[in-house]
This record gives sequence, structure tokens and C-alpha cells, in this order.
Amino acid sequence: MDSISYFIKVSVLFKQLKSLLFTFRLIFIVVLIMLGILLGLHYFNDVPIEVLTNDVAVLGKLPIYAGILSQIGIFLWSATAAICLYSLQFISNKKHKTFIWASAFITIFLGFDDAFMFHEILFPSLGILQKVVFLCYGILMSFYFLSYFKLIFKTDFILLGLAMISFGSSLFIDNLMANTTPYVSKLLEDGFKFLGILFWLGYFVKTTKQMIGLETLEAS
Repeated sequence: MDSISYFIKVSVLFKQLKSLLFTFRLIFIVVLIMLGILLGLHYFNDVPIEVLTNDVAVLGKLPIYAGILSQIGIFLWSATAAICLYSLQFISNKKHKTFIWASAFITIFLGFDDAFMFHEILFPSLGILQKVVFLCYGILMSFYFLSYFKLIFKTDFILLGLAMISFGSSLFIDNLMANTTPYVSKLLEDGFKFLGILFWLGYFVKTTKQMIGLETLEAS
């Protein structure tokens, strides 16, 4: 009996390993890509390895709460993207699915912009004016809303509208009130952005839940 039990356990283990081959490949591919990027920056741009791997607070010898609002905001962008991508497996309606795909892409892009300061540092360092960057962002968002406005108005669009108003307020303060007191130029600017991210997250939590609910009703 012990040998049979052992054989069953081993066969289950091998079966599980076989079913996880794709997952293992994907994980190793991501790791190799990241290592390639790190080594490329290290060797071709002479960037120290520790600068690429350590926490910013450690590198700058800053307190652990440095940039806390920005850090939490990045977590919220990530949560929104994860919710959108995870919900796709439960949504079969083609229009709903493309909307959530597009929303996930925009969320990931905005999260990367927030984390790596695309519009503040990266694009200007490449010679692209910040005004041009904002114009491109505006065109992207306009195309997104024009493509899905009928669907959006069938959802709890007030949350999405409040998110866009909050982001717009943050950009307004950043561009036109940058030289005022830090309570306005920083606290209000970043506060409105954080509020916008929360509304954005709340909208997609509600919307994906509604879409999955519709799928369940149609299937029953």
C-alpha cells in the first residue's frame, strides 16, 4: 500500500509539473527579459547594478515614508490593471471584452507613466516637449472615449467622469500653479491625482462586476 501511495503522489506531482510548463516558460521569459534590460543598462550606459535593483529610498538614504502617496498610487494602478485582466476570462461579450482590454492597456500605460515619469523626464529627455506628450495623451484618451462612449454610458460613468475631472485638476495645478505654495503645487496636485486613481479603480471594480453579472444572467 505504501508503494502504491508513493507512486500516486509521484504521478500527481509529474502531472502538475506538466500542466505548469507554460507558466514556467512565461516566468523564465519575463525574468530573462528583465535581466537583459538590467545588464544592457549596466554595460552600455554604465549604470551601477545596485541603482537598477535597490529600492529608491535605500539609494537616496530617504525615510521609508518618502513618496508614500505616489507608491500607493502605483499599487492602485496595478490593482486596476489586474482586475481588468483577470475579469477577461469571465467576459465573452466581444464589445465588453475589447473595452476591458483597452482599459487594461491604458491603465498599465498610465501606471508606467506614474512609476517611471514618462511625461516628466523620459519623453522630454528624448527631445519631445511635455506639451506634445500631453497632446498625445489627450488624443489617446479621446479615441478611447469616442470608441466606447455608448458602452460607458451604460455603466456607472459618474465614477469615470470624476476620475477624469480629478486628473484634469491635477494637470491644471501642475502646469499653471507650479510656483505657488507646496500646499497647492504638491499636496493638491498629487492629491487630485490620487483621488483620480481611486475613482478609476472604483469604476473598473464596479464595471467588471456588472459585466460578469450580465454574463452569469445570460448563461442561466
